[in-house]
Amino acid sequence: MQQENITFNDMPQMLAVMYAKLNELGDKVDKLIPPKKSEEQQWFNVADLIEFLPTHPAEQTIYGWTSARKIPFHKKGKNIIFNKAEIEEWLKSGTYRKSETDLENEAMAFINNKRYGKKEIRKNISEWVLVCTRLPNNL
Repeated sequence: MQQENITFNDMPQMLAVMYAKLNELGDKVDKLIPPKKSEEQQWFNVADLIEFLPTHPAEQTIYGWTSARKIPFHKKGKNIIFNKAEIEEWLKSGTYRKSETDLENEAMAFINNKRYGKKEIRKNISEWVLVCTRLPNNL
């Protein structure tokens, strides 16, 4: 940069140039920093959720998912409400609850780590799994 002798008469013009450059710089910084997301949680009722989901499922499907606990939901009195952040996470992950196989494997791993009565417990759980798989689905 070359230094110039600035006189008092040049000050208004120099201030205008500096002000323009400062505004330019501010605009560039604003473009680099993303706007803050609101900290407030967004909630959906069933109708809002149907519109939000990409497949637009039927209302009965939503209620089926909640009763099977396949989708994250909250109860507010008699109403079922859904948190947008939880629904987005559920959509990304593809699952909400662990599958029966995963739960069964975790239970078996837990039992195998116990010291006493492994054989008896394994036998009882195997019988219980057999009984559960033979039950009709409409129970």
